[in-house]
Amino acid sequence: MYKELLKKYGSPLYVYDERILEEKCRNMTLFEENLENKLKTGTFVKMHYSTKANSNLAILSVVKNHGLSVDCMSPVEMAIDKMVGFLPSDMLYVCNNISAEEMKQVHENGLLICLDSISQVETWGKLFPGTDIMVRINPGEVGVGHSGKVITAGKATKFGVSETNLPLLFETATKYQLNIVGTHQHLGSLFLNDKIPNYIAGVDAGLEIVDKYFKNVKIVDLGGGFGVPYKEDEEELNLEEVVDKLYPILNQFLNRQPQVKEFIFEPGRYIPCQAGKLVGTVNAVKYENDQYWIGTDIGMNQLVRPSMYDSYHRIEVEALVTAPQITANICGNVCESGDILGKNRSILKPEVGDAVVVYNAGAYGYSMSSNYTGRLRPAEIMLKKDGTESIIRRRETFEDVIRTSFIF
Repeated sequence: MYKELLKKYGSPLYVYDERILEEKCRNMTLFEENLENKLKTGTFVKMHYSTKANSNLAILSVVKNHGLSVDCMSPVEMAIDKMVGFLPSDMLYVCNNISAEEMKQVHENGLLICLDSISQVETWGKLFPGTDIMVRINPGEVGVGHSGKVITAGKATKFGVSETNLPLLFETATKYQLNIVGTHQHLGSLFLNDKIPNYIAGVDAGLEIVDKYFKNVKIVDLGGGFGVPYKEDEEELNLEEVVDKLYPILNQFLNRQPQVKEFIFEPGRYIPCQAGKLVGTVNAVKYENDQYWIGTDIGMNQLVRPSMYDSYHRIEVEALVTAPQITANICGNVCESGDILGKNRSILKPEVGDAVVVYNAGAYGYSMSSNYTGRLRPAEIMLKKDGTESIIRRRETFEDVIRTSFIF
């Protein structure tokens, strides 16, 4: 199957499954409904898909059609979300270290902004005194994630305002008559069932800070991090258990803070991750220094996560079923030692020309891709529910790459 798709659309190729994508969106709307039904009357739950996970227009359209909202963190993401049809009331601008010019674009588009430092609050206040803002807090609880690069809470992270500096935050907001209507926190990325207690502890720590310092907020954003299984022995995140653990502490919090009317969650990878595969071609098979090396055209410019985060992705090759089983390192075609998709993987021994499939590539795959070493970004296609396929992004061309360059 994948060889035929590669012949038709080129190699490598991002392939998404519409059925899985819609299933994940439905899981999020069900999470929203179940939690909202357990909370005190008049409190709403909103799921904001994090656009940065995958900003393809077709994927965003599926998200919108399921009634979800979005987070965006750049002018381009904001414009893309608006193009798909999201209204400013369905969008939250969650940003980090942005310029005054960018703030002006957010204000002009009518989005609520979430600022994550006192310095940024100062800049916004000078521009737009008397307006509503949200602020990102860092509850100090150790974040969650398989790598330090995806942990976004605790003393080692760049994000948010710590409890120590909250008095200065309020002083700055008061100076510009800014109305802090909401708080935001995010512990990190990719928690599964074994880390649910850590997630709940982080939520509890954040709510404790809101209780202690914030008396008039209407919105509490508890971030994302909903994980998906990358390894074969991992289980799907038990969303019912997350709801069961969350609602008692949220209701207790509402008893103390009855003016809060909305809880926001920010699923990113959860929605597109498992729906996407990155498919490529085996270009070389070699045995050196007692080690098999399988060379493919899926370089770190097409999928940077293994090189950047040491992340694990399941990898299969479409080799002959009679091929011997080997242990091999699977790598890309970029001249970097770190350009390795997977180490010591048990696979069928492929031949040059066989297809290779990388699973769980739908989130932070294409969105983090680049033209490093002059490689073109691949096409993206959607396998539709009716059995047909549709191209949702064409493959890049040489003209695309040099369009913004000039010879002087």
